[in-house]
Amino acid sequence: MKKALSHTAIVMTLVYILAQFLPVLIIVLAPQSYQTEALIYGNIFSFTAGAFVMLLLNRKSNIRNSITLSPSAPRSTVILWGILGIFMALAAQYAATLIEIFLLGLPMGSENTQQILLSIDKYPLYLIIVSIMAPIMEEFVFRKVIFGFFYDITGGVGAAVISSLLFAFMHFDSHILLYSTIGFVFSYLYVKTKNIATPIIAHVLMNTVVVLLNLFL
Repeated sequence: MKKALSHTAIVMTLVYILAQFLPVLIIVLAPQSYQTEALIYGNIFSFTAGAFVMLLLNRKSNIRNSITLSPSAPRSTVILWGILGIFMALAAQYAATLIEIFLLGLPMGSENTQQILLSIDKYPLYLIIVSIMAPIMEEFVFRKVIFGFFYDITGGVGAAVISSLLFAFMHFDSHILLYSTIGFVFSYLYVKTKNIATPIIAHVLMNTVVVLLNLFL
């Protein structure tokens, strides 16, 4: 049977793409002396709006696959695995970092992370995107839409590879293994509980912890 993307999946993907490019339009319209502010606050607006739209779409989602059609784990289990997911993701991140440094010869620091930290240091409100809005949007698109779409076609491992690689490439960073490994963890959490809230919780908390540690330690 031919498998097609649902209306919800298509709209979520378009919202994600629009959220990426809307700040560019805002920069074009902004005065030259306010380009940086236009980029920062444009991102805050577009990602916040995008996250809320996806949350609303998810309430009446017509995405149908083996995961969404399975009963969700109880709320307490979702929260528990969401919290455990932080430690799983951090451990995976640490292991991937060691491989990248000692086997692949990549530098320890991430240019993407450094740019984010600089933005937050100068514009604290930007933390909203990094800690909450971006994780919400990414989990809906890369886990619920992309991973869910391929889950019944390639199986869990194949779907995790495809969605995690796309997740890594969208960070525009050389640390592909690092982001892909984290993507695998979030894919596992989604399958484990059959609830997209689980990887969202883990992703939000992980990003928050990593940013705060980098800012204050």
